[in-house]
Amino acid sequence: MRLSTSLFYQRAQDTLMTSQSRLDKLQLQLTKQTRILSPADDPIGNSQVLALDEKLAQNAQFDRNSITLENNLGREESVLSNMVDYVQRARSLSVYAGNGSLSQENRSAIALELRNIEDALFDFTNAQDEAGEYIFAGYQNRIQPMEYDQATQSYSYRSDDGQREIQLSPSLYLPAGDPGSKVFNSLSTRADIELTAGDNLVTGLSAPNREALKNYWDTADPNTQSATIEFGAGTYRVLDGGGNEVQPPTAYTAGDSITYQGVEFSTSEDVAAGDTIEFNIGEPVSRNLLTQIGDLADALENSGAQGKSFFRDEIDSALTAFDDAITSLTNTQAKVGARLNVLKSSRLSNTDISIVNEKARADISDVDYSKAITDLIKNETIYSASQQVFSRVSRLSLFDYL
Repeated sequence: MRLSTSLFYQRAQDTLMTSQSRLDKLQLQLTKQTRILSPADDPIGNSQVLALDEKLAQNAQFDRNSITLENNLGREESVLSNMVDYVQRARSLSVYAGNGSLSQENRSAIALELRNIEDALFDFTNAQDEAGEYIFAGYQNRIQPMEYDQATQSYSYRSDDGQREIQLSPSLYLPAGDPGSKVFNSLSTRADIELTAGDNLVTGLSAPNREALKNYWDTADPNTQSATIEFGAGTYRVLDGGGNEVQPPTAYTAGDSITYQGVEFSTSEDVAAGDTIEFNIGEPVSRNLLTQIGDLADALENSGAQGKSFFRDEIDSALTAFDDAITSLTNTQAKVGARLNVLKSSRLSNTDISIVNEKARADISDVDYSKAITDLIKNETIYSASQQVFSRVSRLSLFDYL
């Protein structure tokens, strides 16, 4: 077979370029630490790598979300803890203020401390994160949630009941905070129960189940807003204002407590058959925590002018509201703690999933260094030999033999 000079050079060039291309690819695989440089290298493996990359990126976002959520919850937990301390102090001051031996000067001093507590709690209700967003503002986290109205001398909640959530996994969303409307805005004060007859038979009166009392009031007709407890021989029954029996005869022993629509009556041991207790149930009152503290301070500053009955009622309302506030705040703390525990478990789970995905990706795409280096040396040898052969053959000439 006759070879022209041009064909000889073309074949030599193709051989060298093929060897050079192999060398370049091996060097690039070693540099990029992957054997799949383009989809053509391994179409199936490439699609698997893309899917794993998407999952790894998603998990990385979940990790960033968990850090954000942890910071938010940690900040809220700290604020709630401080608020509990202040409300407990306000409650202690309320109990102390009920001491009948205190002078007006003493009560004014208590009122001054309550004003300081009011100011501190106002700041906490409007606490912000590092981005300037309000912690207790629901969805409207750029609007200050609590506002003081100088004209009415009361506080109002300006935001909504929304609860923002942060995604920690494909199916897990956790609240990033709690709206102030559910934490400190609407608190129960004392129950409005008026004894109109038989008050000598009642030794204690409370409303331990305020939710039942509120539900009763919301659905009650006017006849049931007043009622009578009628005692029989070893029993009692309850009649509404229209004389209708609303609670059938129930076993009773003198001195027992009687519960009706969330209200508990502690009765005297002197109760006898034929006795009755008549009472009116007023609408349950809710008040803002800060407004309640301010009203109590006002009552303490003017306890003499407003009368002993009003002063006592205000202290009773404050104690009920403070107990409700402490319960609400500590319950919210417990929820925050539970979210933090779930967050930590989710973070560990995401880490484990990422490790599995990274290993799967490495098994598919990572270069085998020992094989790649061996192939590189082998192809360098082939390339060098091809160059030498071409160099020697290209110098051959018939004129050398003349």
